[in-house]
Amino acid sequence: MPAAKTTKKKVVRKTPVKNVSESSEIYSASTTGFSLSSLTNPDQLKKNKLIYLAVAIVIIALIVSYKKGLLIAATVNGSPITNLEVLMRENEQFHQTTVEKLVEEKLILGEAKKKGVTVSEKDIDAKIADIEKQVGGASALDSLLTQQGQTRTGIRGQIKISLSLEKMYINEASVSAEEVTQFIEQNKEQMQSSEPAEMTKEATDYLKSQKLNQIFSTKFAEIKKAASIQIF
Repeated sequence: MPAAKTTKKKVVRKTPVKNVSESSEIYSASTTGFSLSSLTNPDQLKKNKLIYLAVAIVIIALIVSYKKGLLIAATVNGSPITNLEVLMRENEQFHQTTVEKLVEEKLILGEAKKKGVTVSEKDIDAKIADIEKQVGGASALDSLLTQQGQTRTGIRGQIKISLSLEKMYINEASVSAEEVTQFIEQNKEQMQSSEPAEMTKEATDYLKSQKLNQIFSTKFAEIKKAASIQIF
């Protein structure tokens, strides 16, 4: 009888699989040159902190060298006056006045919203154009604003408040023809206009403005009394 065939069983040796952290570390090192172990290595962390500190010092030095105005407002005999000092002094002097003004503006705009009164950008543009005409043009207005330490952006906010008041109470600030005539006769020399029609408009606008201020003083006292205000 022929001898029986014997089959050799192949033995597959399994290579130990590294754990996730090890395989991740190998991947990171092979692709970026940076291993995960560096994130938890105390020496590496300390080294990184020193690097960040050095970079921060360099950035500050560059700012001081090339952009001194960002940190320093002035120097006196080599002694700096920082912008922080300026801001703190301004805060001491103008904080209360500024807060009160902002409270007043918020109350006015809130009341306007209740009454359904809105002031559009076109309304503000038209008012600015009217002011430019009164003072002698756009460049003249810019010069006046510069002298007063104001900007066009700043006066747009003021005009919005003014127009809101005007729309809310204009019907209560009517001016008679007799009042206009009397005002022109008494203030002709001080008026900017010289043409009769322009003088009438100037007088009417002024008188309405005065009446609006009087009405607003009364109304605002009522609005403020009814409001819940906390100033810190």
